[in-house]
Amino acid sequence: MKEVINQVFEIEQKAAAQKAGLFDRNLRRLYHEFEREGYVVKDPLGEKFSEQRTDIDATIMGELNGNLKITKVLKPIIFKKEHDSMLLVQKGVVLVGVS
Repeated sequence: MKEVINQVFEIEQKAAAQKAGLFDRNLRRLYHEFEREGYVVKDPLGEKFSEQRTDIDATIMGELNGNLKITKVLKPIIFKKEHDSMLLVQKGVVLVGVS
């Protein structure tokens, strides 16, 4: 399922880059189905970066300083609901730069 989620995420990014909003409803429907199966997909784009984050693998572009944020998401963060807990299925793969 992780591979399918990654493909849908990539399609969503490509559609957004092309300003092709015709797929929005279909993509939202797919994400809804993932959630029904217990998956939570998180896009951390724009979030502040911290070296203490354990849910992402980051490549830092530029110098390390206090004003870093996630500037590009190559793979989303994926969690799976198991009983009363959330298990990390996939760390997000991101690029980090100066905000």
